[in-house]
Amino acid sequence: MKNNTTDLFRIPKRVTMAETLADAVAKAIAVGVLTPGERVKETVLAERAGVSRAPIREALKILYAQGIVTSDSNRGFCVASFDEKTIEKVLEVRLALETVLLRDAILHWRVTDPSALILDRTILRMEEAATSNDRSASMEADLSFHRAISETAPNNIAQILWSAIERHVMIIFSLQRYRDDDLDSVVTHHKKFRKFIHQQIAGELQPETLHKELEDHILQVSRMRSAAAESKG
Repeated sequence: MKNNTTDLFRIPKRVTMAETLADAVAKAIAVGVLTPGERVKETVLAERAGVSRAPIREALKILYAQGIVTSDSNRGFCVASFDEKTIEKVLEVRLALETVLLRDAILHWRVTDPSALILDRTILRMEEAATSNDRSASMEADLSFHRAISETAPNNIAQILWSAIERHVMIIFSLQRYRDDDLDSVVTHHKKFRKFIHQQIAGELQPETLHKELEDHILQVSRMRSAAAESKG
């Protein structure tokens, strides 16, 4: 096949309505509009979204395949309960994937953008969310920060795998155990991590340090809450 025909097979990425609706349902779970064990009614969602039931059903099938909703013949689709074992598995996979993605993103930024400006834009959104006390917007900006790292890294396989757990990440980190209710603290926390990334871009890359700093960044709130609970006990 001639090289000049390659462009003919480059199909632009499109986000389907079902994927968009799946994101909306996952966000509704994350912000508590839909709660664990609650039945997800197709007719209600279709009415709220202004669409037919067909794309809603496809969206719920996507979420079912990802384990975010469950299904049985009597109740239809219900919001899954994220038990501790499920949460631990998602966190383990997330940490492994993001360590690889962060490494590759840093190497890419060294050549293309030593300031990693895309991270500045996500932090600006966090600041705006903190000013307006918009927890939902803060959560989205937090996820965008980590998505920016994934999208920067020239590692398609890791990107695909990270995208597969992105909705899980959003839901888990909306739970009280992992959520920082002080939105200004969310900004400070991410600025600190951005500073670390800048240091890695400018200096010698140390993969073991990446893993540790990323783990501290992801689990900071959970560890603080655990320590506080132990001190009270």
